[in-house]
Amino acid sequence: MFNALEFFWGAGVVSQTAEYEEARRDSLVGLLWKRVRRRSPKAAARATARIADGDASLSPFPFAKALEHLSALCGSPTTTGQLTAGLPFHDGDLDCRFAAFAMARAGLDARWQSLSLSSVATHDLPAIVPLYGGGVVILLGVQVSAGRATILDGAGEHDISLSDFDDLIRGEMLVCGHLDPENGLDEDAERSLLQRNPRLWLLGAFLSEKKRLGQLLVAALFLNLCALGIPLYMRAIYDRVLPNLAIESLWALSAGMVLVLLFEYVFRGIRGAFVDTVGLRVGQVVQHRAMHAILHGRIPNGGKSAGAFMAGLRDVEQLAALAPQAAVTFFVDIPSFFGFLALIVMIGGSTIAGPVVGAACLLVVGVVANYALKLASGRTSKLMQARNNLVVEVADGWSTIKSNQAEGLFLRQWDIVADHIGIGSKGVRHWGEVLAGMSALIVQIVTVLVVVIGVFRIQDGAMTTGALVAVTMLTGRAMVPISSAVAMVGKLYQALAQFQGLAQILSTPPERSQSDPSIRAHRVRGDIRVRNLSYRFDGAADDSLREVSFMIRPGEKIALIGKSGSGKSTLLQLVGGLLEPPAGAMTIDGHAAGQYAPSFLRQHIVYAAQDAALFDRSIWENILLGMPEPEEKVVEQAIRTSGLDAFVSRTVEGYGRNIGPRGQRLSGGQRQCLLLARALVRNPSVLLLDEPTAAMDIHCESMVIDGLREATRDKTLIVATHRMALLELVDRVIWLEDGRVQADKPRLEVMAMMRNLQAAQTAKAV
Repeated sequence: MFNALEFFWGAGVVSQTAEYEEARRDSLVGLLWKRVRRRSPKAAARATARIADGDASLSPFPFAKALEHLSALCGSPTTTGQLTAGLPFHDGDLDCRFAAFAMARAGLDARWQSLSLSSVATHDLPAIVPLYGGGVVILLGVQVSAGRATILDGAGEHDISLSDFDDLIRGEMLVCGHLDPENGLDEDAERSLLQRNPRLWLLGAFLSEKKRLGQLLVAALFLNLCALGIPLYMRAIYDRVLPNLAIESLWALSAGMVLVLLFEYVFRGIRGAFVDTVGLRVGQVVQHRAMHAILHGRIPNGGKSAGAFMAGLRDVEQLAALAPQAAVTFFVDIPSFFGFLALIVMIGGSTIAGPVVGAACLLVVGVVANYALKLASGRTSKLMQARNNLVVEVADGWSTIKSNQAEGLFLRQWDIVADHIGIGSKGVRHWGEVLAGMSALIVQIVTVLVVVIGVFRIQDGAMTTGALVAVTMLTGRAMVPISSAVAMVGKLYQALAQFQGLAQILSTPPERSQSDPSIRAHRVRGDIRVRNLSYRFDGAADDSLREVSFMIRPGEKIALIGKSGSGKSTLLQLVGGLLEPPAGAMTIDGHAAGQYAPSFLRQHIVYAAQDAALFDRSIWENILLGMPEPEEKVVEQAIRTSGLDAFVSRTVEGYGRNIGPRGQRLSGGQRQCLLLARALVRNPSVLLLDEPTAAMDIHCESMVIDGLREATRDKTLIVATHRMALLELVDRVIWLEDGRVQADKPRLEVMAMMRNLQAAQTAKAV
């Protein structure tokens, strides 16, 4: 059964190009990648030359295209667009780390495995094999006795020499199997665990690095053993060297002690390196998983604040770095405490009473202080989320705040939140200082107590001066793990309180990733039927849509009209797959809307919202957002239809012009032209437009209408508008009023009804 995170936690990854692999290896995310075996470039070049001189030559597939062929060979044909929708691309090809996610959409369990050609079994085939020179081929069969391999590439199916092919292989192979039909993906179980016990899920994330954690614990153990050196050295000096003035022994013991200290320095460095490595690797995985949950999760019915996301992601690195330190404290340092006690008993007898009493006092103080820290941290975390929301609101509405002279209102709100955070943070700092101060005080008192007991034992002849010095030093060293553990619990309380917000993000239900098998190769025609559709947003008192019913035939042009708030935008989002309609309320091409994966619908049904986001990138990047391989003719037509070329041609930067955050460097009409071009460039079967010309001037609107008339000739068009000029594009008008269908008639009839209604209202007013 496929685990969505297994690929990042345990499986290796093969890069697509040598340059890409080098960049990944040098990046933070590159730490997630397993080093793969390398072939000599010269050997690969010779193998390529031998293959080219033979009967066959290699024509590698792009990785995304190979996935499409592999899905067909495994009996679950799925198009490249469906497999790769919403997944990261690099240099025009799919990032191969996401192969498992892509193949899961075809109902296949894909994973990278380290297999030599001689060990490939029949059940491992077909498999995708990355090549040293870039690109991939599909391995169909291996005949070890004949020294031949059967592959599929861009030139078709053919045989090549097994030895030559082995020289070209970069590393692991992507093998596939079918997902368990009863259990499917493990993501549901993972989300359930996150909801029930997020701390246990986080523990699983760290246990995925169990090899490095084991090495870390061993380094910490040797570090603690080295800490015994100084106390035992001092005992030997006081009891053996000084009474006898044994200078030769002094030099020998001192040389050995220096060697021990050097080892201690080395082990401390190793311990720090492993703490950083484990924290970094797990932190990157958790952050990736969180962003994946945000981007691929269902759109919240009632929306979600940016502050909640920011608060959840804020201290992932801190928590990731803290956890391996906590593992060392509780699995090595605490057991070492009992080892130190045993040594103290052997050397100082009853002086053990000092560290035992001190440890008990530290535990009591720790319980009280950490409980107070837990309460203070919980309050502060919620306040920080509110502060993050306020920052986002101010950044987004800067010009609005200034134009309405609302600076004082927001400044007052900021001061209130900042004051509460300051008070809460003061409480956290206070209890932290209390804990640290009490720990230091208790350790010092324990040292005094040990000295007092030791003096009486020396008086009784049960101890030597050297033993007292050693016991005093061992006591100080023994108390360190306890005070560290008490402080660590407080830090963990704070970090885990913040992790609760991240756990909510991680457990966000994902959108459906697979369409029904019967429609995977189907292109949406635009036959849309809605029956008794009602919809209400979370927290709303009334339905946004009430028992809406209509039918749209393929290629039909429809306008949605009505007052603001009548449900036009909500209806478009439901048809476009951004919101999930109630079961049975909508069918598309005869299939229930729930049978389609939203990513599949969005390839064929494009929704251009009136408030769609523009990003701080160039005009060209905003047009091609999410389009790794656009068709040149389609792009040119989209730009002409939207009227975007009319103003871009007048700029010096052209399509490379940066538009600023949220498109602030463009006018309202220019932003709408860009949004329209972005929708048209995807060449959809069904085009959903929400107020596409509301900010355009009459001339620009006229150009856009003429362009849309030509561009949507063979498409289904649904446009929500208040502009009467856009009605020229449509055959039918659906009139919404308070979420209900007031009229669904041909355009001329509805326009006549509207004129009659307006005349009646005018007469009534007179």
